[in-house]
Amino acid sequence: MITNGYSTLDQLKASLDIQLGDTTDDDLLERAIEAASRSIDDLCGRHFYSATETRYYEADGWDVIDVDDLVSVTTVKTDEDQDRVYETVWAVTDFELDPADGPPYTRIYATPTGSYAFPVWQRRAVQVIGTFGWSAIPMPITQACLLMAARVWKRKDTPLGIQVGKPEFGNLSIPGKDPDVEKLLMPYRKFMLIGV
Repeated sequence: MITNGYSTLDQLKASLDIQLGDTTDDDLLERAIEAASRSIDDLCGRHFYSATETRYYEADGWDVIDVDDLVSVTTVKTDEDQDRVYETVWAVTDFELDPADGPPYTRIYATPTGSYAFPVWQRRAVQVIGTFGWSAIPMPITQACLLMAARVWKRKDTPLGIQVGKPEFGNLSIPGKDPDVEKLLMPYRKFMLIGV
């Protein structure tokens, strides 16, 4: 069973020309998809599945906080006196999500007509409960997952690495990074996760 995978088992089987009815290696193929998916998370500094979580932030300004990729907000609360009791519950009219064309949203603004402001420079002073991640997996992420999972799958046949050529003419080693995967992931890379 694949957890938060960026491709399906059937998609990977199709890319490897494995018959869909052949279940012999399903467990290994599913593990390849999961390994590729978590590797994409690490390489991009974000995840593309959605999960309901509670995260905490520190505001640099009274009117805005940067957040991790966010699909929707359940509640925004603030801790005004640093006792880790988030007693100030913001109404939906007290904040707005940005960018307007999200999700994913990456900022929360205090509205000019709202009742509250973010406590500034107080560690973990803002609590956000919501659905984090992406509402749909982008197609380039699925394609990168398929390429990486196929590579992981094929690697079982070459435990000592892949070399092309003949010893008398010299060997050519295949590079560790796939340039096509790099190109697919580049626009989605985020180099810092904010929430804790």
